Amino acid sequence: MNFTETLQNLTGKPLAHCTNQELYLALLELVRRKSADRVQPVTGRKLYYISAELLIGKLLSNNLINLGLYDEARDALAAAGKCLSDIEEVEPEPSLGNGGLGRLAACFLDSLATLGLPGDGVGLRYHFGLFHQS
Repeated sequence: MNFTETLQNLTGKPLAHCTNQELYLALLELVRRKSADRVQPVTGRKLYYISAELLIGKLLSNNLINLGLYDEARDALAAAGKCLSDIEEVEPEPSLGNGGLGRLAACFLDSLATLGLPGDGVGLRYHFGLFHQS
């Protein structure tokens, strides 16, 4: 099954008839499936980076690039008259931080992934916002 057929199966209709939101959700599902195929069991030690902030930014493009799917997705969407950059704009900004510590945490986790080292980022969930705890 080629890339276009895979996306059409995920959306349930031809790509040209899909909204950007539908295509965004289909690409997320495709990334989830491809990422799950790459999960490897951790043997030995694993690093956990704990931070109050994780300023990771939007993830769809990075995930498509890291999985080697970006060019294929861009070309398949262009053939259907769609623009990948328009679909990327559908993704909300996670806004999990506001400054240097969050960006540092994100870069550290990105480095772990690039080096293929086992690790996870651990954040704190604030019920009342970062600075409005009671």
